[in-house]
Amino acid sequence: MKIFHISNARNYSGGVAQMIFLSNGLAAKGYDTAVICQPESELAKRAGVKKIFLDMNSQIPASFALAKIISQENPDIVHCHHPKAHNIVLLASFFTKIRNIVASRRVSFPIPKHPAAFFKYRTTRNKCIVAVSEKIKSVLLAAGLKPSNIRVIYSGTDCSVFNPSVSGRGVREEFKIPGNALVIGKIANYSKWKGYNYFLDACRIISIKQSNIYFFIAGAGTDSAELKEEVNRLGIERFTKIAGFRDDMPDVIAAMDISVNASISGEGISGAIRESLAMEKPVVATDVGGNSELIKSRINGILVEHSDSSALADAILNLIKNHDDAIRMGRSGRETVLEKFSVDTMVSEHIKLYEELKNV
Repeated sequence: MKIFHISNARNYSGGVAQMIFLSNGLAAKGYDTAVICQPESELAKRAGVKKIFLDMNSQIPASFALAKIISQENPDIVHCHHPKAHNIVLLASFFTKIRNIVASRRVSFPIPKHPAAFFKYRTTRNKCIVAVSEKIKSVLLAAGLKPSNIRVIYSGTDCSVFNPSVSGRGVREEFKIPGNALVIGKIANYSKWKGYNYFLDACRIISIKQSNIYFFIAGAGTDSAELKEEVNRLGIERFTKIAGFRDDMPDVIAAMDISVNASISGEGISGAIRESLAMEKPVVATDVGGNSELIKSRINGILVEHSDSSALADAILNLIKNHDDAIRMGRSGRETVLEKFSVDTMVSEHIKLYEELKNV
């Protein structure tokens, strides 16, 4: 079976990571797999399978070029991993036959009601939409998709890379954080829906009540002037370390004592929380998107209402004060990830889907 994966993404992200895990995993199992990506993108640098370069800056020219590639290569499956790539594949399907179009949906925002979005998700040209959480499935159903056209497949975590034996000492030394200090961390790209304003306000509350504590922020755009200004406005700049984009995420998580997700909407299932649980870190997450499918409150983490700085701070302080409970939740978290959210499980579920589609 020949499987093409396509993404227009230039930078590294959780979706890009999943595409790499999946394509590499398929190739390791003997599937003829290729990645269609932008030249000089992070995918071009990181993917371990055959790469086909396609300029996707302009969708219509890209669709013509893609149609030519597909007519020559004749793949059994074309799997779209980002929205713009999905547009390009659907356009290309008007110029050449594409046997099976699969698209992943990784955010739980409602589907827009304009005609283009209606066509994009409800067209029969899509053989399946892969939702990374049951919450996203419910959003797709509300938009009018048939249950038979949706498959829930959870994103995967590489538990051999994200494991409790990784040391965070180097990251602490880099940012001059004492070894005996408590570190509360948030990993997410900087955008409004990631809830940074609520996280930082919770940090302000915690800094008043807890000594010897630091707050660590990592993710694309977190080193922006806007976020730094907010840290200064809240008066927590002495305790806050801003890392920006990092390539050493296992080391970053290892440097933390508690990992936090403060999103206010849009989450599929937080990748940073998945990875933190794999490393046995206690977590606090907002109950948005599919986070409740990963976190069972007080069993492998704590869920709180979104947009509530006080609730976020109280949950973090609770974990600090109840160290034994925090350790127990962290261990339970790794068991959850190993059971339901591993890369192997994710790859296997996609293979089942692809085989079903090929044999229809």
